[in-house]
Amino acid sequence: MKKVTLLLAIIIATVGLNAQNRTNENNNLKGERARVKQGVRSGEITRGEAKVIKKQAVDVQQAKTAAKADGVVTKREKATVAKQDRQLDRTIRRTKHNSRDRN
Repeated sequence: MKKVTLLLAIIIATVGLNAQNRTNENNNLKGERARVKQGVRSGEITRGEAKVIKKQAVDVQQAKTAAKADGVVTKREKATVAKQDRQLDRTIRRTKHNSRDRN
């Protein structure tokens, strides 16, 4: 009985961690979308720039999906996705803070 209880606790903990990781990824993407949306509203990002950023975000999401496709995310896949995600963050920041005159 103790083994069954322990096994059940391990399964529940594992499922909880996987759900939390998905939530963190979704929150990150939501945060990036919110940053772009705010930038468009304030005029820091043009609609054309927003389209480029959205395309880059789609590429990051596809890379994440491809990495998970076989059920195992290797260190190399994880590093590649993390690098693309950092590049997306940099693109958003640089676009919002570029010094071009928007008049």
